[in-house]
Amino acid sequence: MEKKTVRLIKWVLLIFSFTALLIFSIVFYAAFITSRARIQNKNDYNTSDTALYHIIIIGTYENQSFLKEVYEGASKISGSYKTVVDLHVPDSQADTESLQNLLDYCAFMNADGIIIYLDSAENPPVLLHRSDSPEIPVVTTGQFSPTMQQISYIGTNNWELGKKIADETQSFLPVGGEVYIISDSTDSNSNALISSIQSALQDNQNIVTTVIEKITPDLEINGKNNIFISLTEDDTILSAQLLSEQFDDFRYKLIGIGGNEVCQLYLQKGWIIELVSLDPEKMGETAIRELFEYRTKGYANSYITADVKITRAQR
Repeated sequence: MEKKTVRLIKWVLLIFSFTALLIFSIVFYAAFITSRARIQNKNDYNTSDTALYHIIIIGTYENQSFLKEVYEGASKISGSYKTVVDLHVPDSQADTESLQNLLDYCAFMNADGIIIYLDSAENPPVLLHRSDSPEIPVVTTGQFSPTMQQISYIGTNNWELGKKIADETQSFLPVGGEVYIISDSTDSNSNALISSIQSALQDNQNIVTTVIEKITPDLEINGKNNIFISLTEDDTILSAQLLSEQFDDFRYKLIGIGGNEVCQLYLQKGWIIELVSLDPEKMGETAIRELFEYRTKGYANSYITADVKITRAQR
């Protein structure tokens, strides 16, 4: 009986010793990994341990690639402001989470600032207050909405943008050709953009410019020196689809405005020869600066002209 008791005690001690050794090894390994992480991040201010502020970037899935670059730009300078920057967009096109829900999420998280891409100027989302009462400053881009609560809008100067598009158009037509500007809008922004393009191209007598409302099956184009220009992201996508269906690709080139996932796909396919968009990384940097300008001084630049980015198809 005594031998069995001794043997049992030995087994208990052995199991206890093994368990203690295992726990010690796990704790030591965890401490080692934590120490390495702290060494790697000791100069990184964009961490939850050292950050004082939280900025959230939101938008729809269609603008995911654009907003990723905005996020990269914001993250580059976030350390100088001891700020954590988060990108919060739907993971897939099937996720139909609305901008209003995304904005409500920012309020729930008590964000210190929001950068939002507006798809439409109509019926913008309503900003809720933080739970601790201060109003959250918002910087917008995309479509400008005069009814949106925002401290700054980062957008385009239509006259300068038109001149840029005209310069690109002429580079594709060294010996002249036909230019079709696609626009069915009568708003002041579209009119200013069209006027700027026409004004910049009028001195070149080898280029003929025509404004059309849309692309139709009965549209006749001759030769191969034909440039189509779309002035909005939606028109760029629709025009790319229609032109690819109706004409051989050697007979036309399409210059579009936009940078979302669909536009990028059509650029890769060659349906779009060139995309004109805002420079998203610079916009991210600018948005962070404006948010903290507002925090420290109580005001910010209400309208900021963004840099233009040109992306050509690889051929």
